[in-house]
Amino acid sequence: MTREKQRQHPASVRLACVLAVLFLLSFLSGCNSPAKKTLEEGQYYTYYINQAGTALVSVVYEPQAEDTEGILDELLSQCQIVPEGSDGRRAIPANVTLAGPIRLEDNIANIYFDTTYTMMDKVTELLCKAALAKTITQLEEVEYISIYVNDRPYTGNSALGGVTAENGTGPGSGSSGNGSGLTAGESVGNDAANLAISNPEPVLLSGADFIDNTGDATNQYTQAELTLYFANEAGNRLVMENRSVVYSSSMSLERVVLNQLIEGPAAEGNLPTLPSAVKVQGVSLRDGVCYVDFDSIFLNEPMNVTDAIEIYSVVNSLTEITGVSQVQITINGSANEIFRNSIPLSGRFERDESYMEQPEAENEQP
Repeated sequence: MTREKQRQHPASVRLACVLAVLFLLSFLSGCNSPAKKTLEEGQYYTYYINQAGTALVSVVYEPQAEDTEGILDELLSQCQIVPEGSDGRRAIPANVTLAGPIRLEDNIANIYFDTTYTMMDKVTELLCKAALAKTITQLEEVEYISIYVNDRPYTGNSALGGVTAENGTGPGSGSSGNGSGLTAGESVGNDAANLAISNPEPVLLSGADFIDNTGDATNQYTQAELTLYFANEAGNRLVMENRSVVYSSSMSLERVVLNQLIEGPAAEGNLPTLPSAVKVQGVSLRDGVCYVDFDSIFLNEPMNVTDAIEIYSVVNSLTEITGVSQVQITINGSANEIFRNSIPLSGRFERDESYMEQPEAENEQP
């Protein structure tokens, strides 16, 4: 649906259309996909990648171990195999080597790899992280996972190739998962200066960060009222749009907001603030900070709005969500970028209402 056509539909009509489409998709999914099996006590879902390499497939697994450490080791081992009789791929590819057992610290399961982890292509790494997060965080004792490469928190690589044996053993600057976890002012990248970072902050991932794309007819849908900010006709101020949306409960509200911003404004005269082709490569929420990772289109494709309006359309829209107080924006996982050569992305952005278009002052009554 084009943006021009969107403006011709009032919000109530659009919502009704969305509900109808979701009902149809749910019906078709229910006809063509088996329902996800209900777990019994002591059972867990483990995940592998479908043959096409595009989605996760779940199976039920019952560990033999009874202690948390043993269960973690078994679940991690299940991510290294494809169930017998299944046609698919391992969640952890055969050429990717674990560097030690999982270590559980403060509800965070730290998973250790050597540099072979960085050699996965972007899609495979995303599915691998999704499988690990969705599998391991099923334990009550685990809230997040964090991935380490050569005993250092892995944040990815801005060149999309990861940190290889040829360019060093420290963390790179990209992330193909849901969120960068970079702190304000943290330097990233593969140059010698950046490799000298002594304490990069770990990227924390939960199973809820990943949409349940297993083909099962188990998704539930919920409705939300969003407050979004687009640009005025001049492109120099933010204008507010209220929008009702229905979305899968397996998708975070932060991602829903970003998807709606990419979809563009509905009100006549308002301008879009994000390129229609931009990809949200990761989004996560931690301690009030929403980490958003865009691809390079966000950095390179110009819009008919000022630079600050593009940034604060994202920031002000996300901070409308309860629990979001700051936003960290990265490009291919790197915070070491300058947006349009004018706005450094190294810091965290807070809500700024000074960019809002002010209503015309009403004439004072005598």
